[in-house]
Amino acid sequence: MKLLTIGFLAFAAVVLSSQIACAGTISVGKDINSLSRPSAACGTLPPATDPDFLTHLTAFMNAFCYKTENWQHDAQVRTSDAVHPYVRLWYSPALYKWMTEGRVTNVPDGAMVVKEQYQSLDSPLMGWTVMVKDSKVSWDGWYWGDLVYPSPPNPNALIPQPGEGCAEPQVIFNGVGLPCLNCHASAIDNQGTYSSTAYLSAHSSAGLRSSRPTVDMYHVILAAEETLAIESGIPPTLTGLPLEDIFGDFDVRQPIPCMVSQALDHVVSAGQAVGGPAEFVTSDQCSSCHDASGTLFTRTPNMIYQPAASPPSAQPPPPLNLSTYGEWRFSMMGLAGRDPVFLAQLDTESTLHAKLAGKPDGAAFVQDTCLKCHAVMGQRQYHIDKGSAPTTLFTRDQLQDPNSKYGALGRDGVSCAVCHHMSADNLGDPSTFTGNFIVGSPGEVYGPYPSDPDPSGAKTGDSVIPLPMENALGITPKFGAHVSDAKMCASCHTIILPVYDADGNQVIENGQPKVDYEQTTFLEWQNSKFSNTACQTCHMRTNYDHQTLQFKIANIEDNTFPAIPETGPSTRLPDNDLILEERTRYPRHDLLGINLFTMEMFDQFRTDLGLYKFNPDLPNPFYKELFGQRTAVANAIAQAQAETAQVSILSVSKVAGILNAEVKVQNLTGHDFPSGVSFRRAFVNFQVLDAHGKVLWASGNTNSEGVIVDTSGKPLISEFFSPAQQTYQPHFWSGNPITNDHQVQIYEELVADPQGLLTTSFLSLDHKVKDNRLQPEGMSPTGPNFDLTAPVGVGGDPNYTDESGTSVVRYEVPVSNRAAAVRATLYYQSIPPYYLRQRATEGQGPDTVRLVNFARELDVNRYQEIRNWKLQIATSGPITIE
Repeated sequence: MKLLTIGFLAFAAVVLSSQIACAGTISVGKDINSLSRPSAACGTLPPATDPDFLTHLTAFMNAFCYKTENWQHDAQVRTSDAVHPYVRLWYSPALYKWMTEGRVTNVPDGAMVVKEQYQSLDSPLMGWTVMVKDSKVSWDGWYWGDLVYPSPPNPNALIPQPGEGCAEPQVIFNGVGLPCLNCHASAIDNQGTYSSTAYLSAHSSAGLRSSRPTVDMYHVILAAEETLAIESGIPPTLTGLPLEDIFGDFDVRQPIPCMVSQALDHVVSAGQAVGGPAEFVTSDQCSSCHDASGTLFTRTPNMIYQPAASPPSAQPPPPLNLSTYGEWRFSMMGLAGRDPVFLAQLDTESTLHAKLAGKPDGAAFVQDTCLKCHAVMGQRQYHIDKGSAPTTLFTRDQLQDPNSKYGALGRDGVSCAVCHHMSADNLGDPSTFTGNFIVGSPGEVYGPYPSDPDPSGAKTGDSVIPLPMENALGITPKFGAHVSDAKMCASCHTIILPVYDADGNQVIENGQPKVDYEQTTFLEWQNSKFSNTACQTCHMRTNYDHQTLQFKIANIEDNTFPAIPETGPSTRLPDNDLILEERTRYPRHDLLGINLFTMEMFDQFRTDLGLYKFNPDLPNPFYKELFGQRTAVANAIAQAQAETAQVSILSVSKVAGILNAEVKVQNLTGHDFPSGVSFRRAFVNFQVLDAHGKVLWASGNTNSEGVIVDTSGKPLISEFFSPAQQTYQPHFWSGNPITNDHQVQIYEELVADPQGLLTTSFLSLDHKVKDNRLQPEGMSPTGPNFDLTAPVGVGGDPNYTDESGTSVVRYEVPVSNRAAAVRATLYYQSIPPYYLRQRATEGQGPDTVRLVNFARELDVNRYQEIRNWKLQIATSGPITIE
């Protein structure tokens, strides 16, 4: 990974010149003190709620109206304690009146602060940050502007237009609910501004500290992040595999719309004047404080972790962003609203179930049902606002609408305000399954830390400080024991769906409309030895590389910042309201799974999926290299290969040309493996080797496309299903040994539709024909939910009733005299070949075409962990034949 070597101040100059070049405007360096002319742009600005407000504001600033109208201002350019570069503030008449009358009321609408920014005391103007008060725009009531000098008349001039492929998603620097709040929420009296008369006197030394400020992080660097080319260390996109065995001649030339930019996943807390917060806001309202965001460049942000060098004398590895937002963003929960596999599945469901009895629009009903978990905030807020009439449905097209607040909420996936907004009411009860959890008050979120104030007023230990969040969002953080309970996970990891036949009729069973469990991960956990250990213990670990983590859990303007102002009445909250302490228990938000295939699609096809190149919250070029996707992948690989399953060879012998071997697979997880959606599979690759390691015979070999083949390389007939081909691999054990290379042990759940054909359509899942997935240790035939999670088609295999969480596979195969060793390896496929083929043959729509294109073009050999379309979980290594 290549780091920038350009100096920090030089970097700012490069940034600025790059932006000016893009804008095609005049050069920087004009002396604003020479400007005194009036301008047609001057006068009263429209309210910040005006859709064209930024255009008016840009003209106002370029004309220096605040100067020509003789606003009150700081007497001199001053420092800003390394939070901004050198600055001079100008105060509109309404704001100045409020300041001089004691700041005892709310800042009036229309009041304005202009902050000129300079690189040094005697350098020309760099640009402005602007605050404009409009109590209707958001809870904090400010429009935040960030403009280079001079700014292009068209505010969109710096945004590149799409050419070939999808445009680079651009960070939005102007508007409401921006990262400015991580500092400004600490201002006194919930006013959002530190404006003070202390700097007005020409004789004041306030702010003229000797420390030289650094270049502003949020304003210069944030604005520049997409104009700098920083090498990520990942080679250019290469040509993917043809996948001829899977897709054949599928037409991939159909148009595929680019996903809406992540910048538009932006829904803020509504202003008090218009009713206050709705139930949900997007994660960017949380990230400015709960990412490893920069406040002072002179400090390492909280939640940045520096791994130790190995050996100690070696160069330390790059630091990691282990912040709550930084890890969640690249988890499959954080990406659920943009998941190309899920969206292709939605195409299939919408195609197969377009016409359903009793439903005015079958496809819309299906989409509304499935988006209840994957686009949960959008779907839930849509129904809160619009009701739940049969024709009031949240559909896929909302996610593609850049102007829809419900689309913005939906694209944000299983976001912060989902889990931290769940009420404890009825969690774990079947009434809350399938995404039907109860939400708390719009003005509350729940976390694992104590929130009751100490009667003495002292801030101690892990207790939360509520005022900054209340000031920024109108939301109070409260203690909720249920956020550490596995029942919180039950709602979206126990899915119950109606079963429809090919004619669109819901199947009737025992006189009742039939339903089936699409996934039972929570129920599997309940019947395991892990049931006294919450899901969060494994999926939200409190350590990294065996090191217990202790972090301050936010980056805000806390009590360690310099006083504001240096002398005179403070405009910041009292120190006791701003004390951040290291959490003695820090649950990471990595939310691990092992869906590496989709995670790598989010890397290679980032712009297609609308994601930023860099994390805009991180404070400087060095930290911007800390791209969380690679950390997420590394975490997932570590979990897959250390905490998922083990493989061992119990015995191996060769008698009269027949090899006899027993392979044991041990499940280490707290639920079935694989778990979740039914199409995931794991399989054993058993190989007989000669003395030089050459494969003589194999069960479970694959080709480069992940298709299981025989020893000669021919795909097994059981690899793909069609109405005419319903053969699948049975379960193998000591009572049913593998005897030839057309047999392979696959741990999977296979389900037939009401017509009796194998299906991966979620609303067609009628009855299991096979379920030999590895059970968790402790699963008992007399335990809870066993009737729903029992194995199917395992014969009399005792390992599926002895609570051991194991499977023992027996091999009895003829081998040559050259056979010298054997090796068993367990592989995993979250999107196996037959599943991809079914999407291409059953779904109609751009999301299907997108997934097929991604699968065709994904260069799996660029990602060692999924080379040849399979993820290694565990291996025995070569074992000599006795």
